[in-house]
Amino acid sequence: MKNNRVQIEPFIDDKSTEYDYKVLIYGNYTYRKNLEADSLVEVLRHVIPYMSKQQKIHFTIPIPEYVESLNFPNVEQIIYKQPTYINTMRQHFNATEFMKVVNWRHNDWDIVYTHLPEHSLQIANCFHNATNIEPKIIGYSHWFEVPENAPYGEGMPDYRVNPSNNPVRSIDLSVAGLLVQQECGVNSDWLKQLTIKEASKHYNKTVLDDLQKIIQPHYLGVDRINIRKEYKDKTVIFNHRGAGYTGWAWFCEAMDEIWTERQDFKVYTTMASPAPAREWHEKVNLAGRDEYMDFLSTMKFGVGTFEDYSAWSISTTDGFSVGVPYLLPDKLCYPEMVAVADEPYPYLYKGREDFKKKFKEMLDNPIDYDTENVAKHMVWEERISKWFNNWENVYNLKPMSQTDGLKRLVEFIKKKGYTNKFEIMNEFGWGYRVKFNSYRNALREMKEIKFTKDGYEWIGDNDEE
Repeated sequence: MKNNRVQIEPFIDDKSTEYDYKVLIYGNYTYRKNLEADSLVEVLRHVIPYMSKQQKIHFTIPIPEYVESLNFPNVEQIIYKQPTYINTMRQHFNATEFMKVVNWRHNDWDIVYTHLPEHSLQIANCFHNATNIEPKIIGYSHWFEVPENAPYGEGMPDYRVNPSNNPVRSIDLSVAGLLVQQECGVNSDWLKQLTIKEASKHYNKTVLDDLQKIIQPHYLGVDRINIRKEYKDKTVIFNHRGAGYTGWAWFCEAMDEIWTERQDFKVYTTMASPAPAREWHEKVNLAGRDEYMDFLSTMKFGVGTFEDYSAWSISTTDGFSVGVPYLLPDKLCYPEMVAVADEPYPYLYKGREDFKKKFKEMLDNPIDYDTENVAKHMVWEERISKWFNNWENVYNLKPMSQTDGLKRLVEFIKKKGYTNKFEIMNEFGWGYRVKFNSYRNALREMKEIKFTKDGYEWIGDNDEE
């Protein structure tokens, strides 16, 4: 199959390259076994090229380890350690290490694109109280801990003062982080409404109205559309994690029950294995995403067995993009995911018994449903182009009006030919109380001044006296 992945080139620290915007991407990395397969990395490897086509942008990504597929020419990865245990990671914010990345005396940041709402309030506070930078904060959240997906108890959306007895008021770091963002994307309207419903247990109508405006569906996409011509009969893919919220345990029970009736099918998994081993199961170890997608295309159909919670399933959309239909719950985000105006989706089930019935029907009958009708609406660039109100509000950063201070700054840049923020601050005696973003936004509108990664270059005429 043709490889339609974005071409990756190495990071180039070219100090003369023009960058009109500097973006800090602050992430939520949960799949530490292989960050290349992490859902955030999967999104960023498409969002970064799209944003780079819109504007001249330099990106900085604090990240637990180097990720090859994010090594674009305009992306700098900075190793930034976070705890590996997911719940601890969401609670842990190291302001000292974060401020080293910000390096505000030498750097400017126009936009923070955060994928970790639990840290967004701390990020906003660090910028506001300890720097002269006021970046626009936008975001995306792949995950909100709610009782449906966090059965272990005290998670971030229910971080209680007294966790042992009475249901006292929560300190919801997720919501606090959302409220400092101009917009935060989630993968479905279903997840948006679930998040607001959970917040309604603790917050008043004013906050809930704000969340309705801030949280917006940002539908995720697919790498490629390459519909298969054939498949291996009676093969099934379960390419989700073997976790409670994915329904892995009851799926295994259902397979055991069906196996007692018939032994003519095989279930393949990519991340989960039953214990003890089962005859109906085989785990595949695939080298890289292209091999994974090629293997996926050979499956007759896939399954999703989520019961109480499912954020947008990239595993499922992967399958759609290579011609694999999925047997999915008729609830959660799935009716929204497979909605096509002119054709009802035939493989939705209601409850466990209906799942087993339709599972056997899909084993026995030819697959004649063309997933391209669903997948063609999921191309990444088409999806991303609709985020943030078609991106209209992301780059409209407010400049300052013409002032004597701005005029002196322009003259200083003109005199120097090339300068940087550190020199500017020393020249004018500015500290963290003189907010620099409004100056920077005004300079951006001047055709005589070129922004680079680290400074400002005068490219206009030099008047001779």
